[in-house]
Amino acid sequence: MFCSHCGQELKEGGKFCPRCGAPVDPAAGAGFSTGYQKMNPGPQGAVMKKGVSPAVAAVIIGVILVCIAGAVFMAYFLFFRNTYKTPIKNLVKVMEDQDTDAALALIPERYLKVMEGVTGMDSDELADMLEDELISGFDEYTGDIKVDYDIGDARDLTDSEVQSLESDYMGYLGDIEDAKEVEFSYEMYVDGELRDSGEDEQLTVIKLDGKWYLNPGDM
Repeated sequence: MFCSHCGQELKEGGKFCPRCGAPVDPAAGAGFSTGYQKMNPGPQGAVMKKGVSPAVAAVIIGVILVCIAGAVFMAYFLFFRNTYKTPIKNLVKVMEDQDTDAALALIPERYLKVMEGVTGMDSDELADMLEDELISGFDEYTGDIKVDYDIGDARDLTDSEVQSLESDYMGYLGDIEDAKEVEFSYEMYVDGELRDSGEDEQLTVIKLDGKWYLNPGDM
């Protein structure tokens, strides 16, 4: 039997509740626990809540997972997405680290396929050749290379300019989805000493199959 006032379990035969002092009503106290879990021995009058149903728990977990997935997507979208600036950033990485993978990322994959066919080299041999060119090209810059750069204004190429680019490569690149002319300024330091610089150089970037590349003709 339980106290009808605070829910405290009562000793049989008691006339007053040992917790709140309320008079014992045998008829009311007997059925107090119906529909409830046992009373919490914590603060007076506090009732233990029923557990969350499996269906509700599944919905909560699903919402949490969706939020996490959304956060991951937003982080990727903000920091790792491919934009017209991406190939220029890769160019800087090549200048600083002579990074072969970054250099290959500058070149459209379709163009690399054409080069494989023309030269008879496979992709690994082309990568080795490119690495050798990078090493020899930076022979005079021995030391820790740091590039300070600025990506300036970008101009959309006109339809006729895009068509002219496609003609330059005799259709090997296919349809160019988008193209821009971008201002690029930089200062290259070797061991803290300014060794090379360029101001408002014009680089052409092209978009193929959803990715941006440097125009091969600019390299």
